[in-house]
Amino acid sequence: MLPHVRYLHGFGSGPRSEKGAALGLALAGSYASYAVCDLEGGDFRGLTMERMRERVIACCPHDGRTVLIGSSLGGYLAAWLAAGHAVPGLAGILLIAPAFGFTTRWAERLGVDGVAAWRRDGQLPFFHHGEQRELPLGIGFLQSCEVLPEEPGDPGVPCVIVHGRGDETVDHRRSLAFASAYPAVELHLVQGDHRLNDPRHLELITLATRDLLARA
Repeated sequence: MLPHVRYLHGFGSGPRSEKGAALGLALAGSYASYAVCDLEGGDFRGLTMERMRERVIACCPHDGRTVLIGSSLGGYLAAWLAAGHAVPGLAGILLIAPAFGFTTRWAERLGVDGVAAWRRDGQLPFFHHGEQRELPLGIGFLQSCEVLPEEPGDPGVPCVIVHGRGDETVDHRRSLAFASAYPAVELHLVQGDHRLNDPRHLELITLATRDLLARA
């Protein structure tokens, strides 16, 4: 039986992710089922890492083998789930510009005053790419991030990372350090930014995922 594939979208995205849909088409014929998991469940304000974790587990089939594809924050989430052995039958993960280091980057991004305002008001507006507008995000998300490591541990399953050298959001050296720590991790550094949405990027990601599926 062919493996299942589940795509985990990035922060402020959703189940209508263009990259997620494109990969589903590109990988057609290589999987038993394919779905883009809804990590927010229609509740962006109440988002936490734990709730995203639970939604991925619920989205994955409980029989057969599963390969996770995670983009940006979804990439961190896939690695975190793998390290915690949280997905039954997990056979591999493909990480696209995984957001390693994001758990401590909020303070740098927002500054001391911004984080203080978030804690004081209980929420802070962020641009949501799926909705194309700003939406409030509750303080529970920040609190759930603060207890997590900057990089998850050993994924324990075949892992491939594709990361752009010109990534302006997540330093590609984070992925380089992760791959160096776990020799079984396969790293592809390419010319590109955080989006990695050129046709050649999609082709590489598709080929790497097909290889994972063949090994699953």
